[in-house]
Amino acid sequence: MLFFLILLIVLLFFSLEKNSSIPMQGLSIKYTQAIKGFFVITIFFSHFCSYVHLEAWYDKPLQTYCTLLGQLMVAPFLFYSGFGIFESVKNKGYSYIRTFPKKRFLKTLLHFDFAVFLFLILDAIIGRPVSISEFLSSLIGWESIGNSNWFIFAILCVYAFTFIGLSLFKGNLKHALVFITAMSLAYIAIVSQYKDSYWINTILAFPLGCLFSLHKEKFVFWVSKKSVALGGTLLCILILSLTKSGLIPKNFINSQIALLAFSVALIFFSQHFLLRSKILNWFGANVFGIYILQRLPMNFFSHLHLNQYSVHLFFIVSFASTIILCVLFSKWNDWFDEKVLKIPNKPATGR
Repeated sequence: MLFFLILLIVLLFFSLEKNSSIPMQGLSIKYTQAIKGFFVITIFFSHFCSYVHLEAWYDKPLQTYCTLLGQLMVAPFLFYSGFGIFESVKNKGYSYIRTFPKKRFLKTLLHFDFAVFLFLILDAIIGRPVSISEFLSSLIGWESIGNSNWFIFAILCVYAFTFIGLSLFKGNLKHALVFITAMSLAYIAIVSQYKDSYWINTILAFPLGCLFSLHKEKFVFWVSKKSVALGGTLLCILILSLTKSGLIPKNFINSQIALLAFSVALIFFSQHFLLRSKILNWFGANVFGIYILQRLPMNFFSHLHLNQYSVHLFFIVSFASTIILCVLFSKWNDWFDEKVLKIPNKPATGR
């Protein structure tokens, strides 16, 4: 498995380009897509590791990489989502807020439910029993029938918080941010009573992205200074190292410190570097399909015990199958959005 990890790192390295012209150009959709592409591949690695036993020395580094990164691998999606939504409101005004329920919430929910039905079909094929209550609660991401679910439930919640906050305060971003943050903290308090810690550890990345959008110009002024960038990067690395060392005993506090350091590191990175990669861009543009469908082939091929026969073959066929499923799934969703939801499919060239 070391080969696949090296391949990803090499792809990242050769995609890097110094940003020496436009401030925060790295936060445009074109470049954040590439970053999200890198992390959605990382998520595939992480999910893959949960299906196999990696015992050989050349397989261990992949598992170590996923373990060290932990829940932070999903933080960029929440951070960029919060940032992007606030940027859209700043650029498009209240008209954007009115489209939010259909274009953000309903679209995400229905696409997710289409995937849930695919998992229901797979469960029927492999003989996994699914109760009616299990299935119904899986449609909003509260339960799983073999699919990834917690992140979708979290993103649907923050979308709801955002729409309510922006509507209540008539597009006032500062007041809306206070509301979104308060509701996110309420989410943490409530969900932590019923679910594991990974359900709550990264949700505050969303309001952090909103906060960054509000004060982007101030951040740019400081982050553009080389001394601040170097010192800030080293400090972020130190903080992340401390959080991963286990010196901070409280898991939630530890995870939030790590989340803040990681989010700041993303800002430093976006100011000084660009990722130019058609491959990473494609994965970034298809994050939803790659994320939500990857467990379909993993579940199916593990049912056939391919993961016990050959971990490398299991990886290759699962990865290839995920890409094929994603392409077909995207075509279906594009047709559905245009014909049923009446949402035109436009290239992602801006926020």
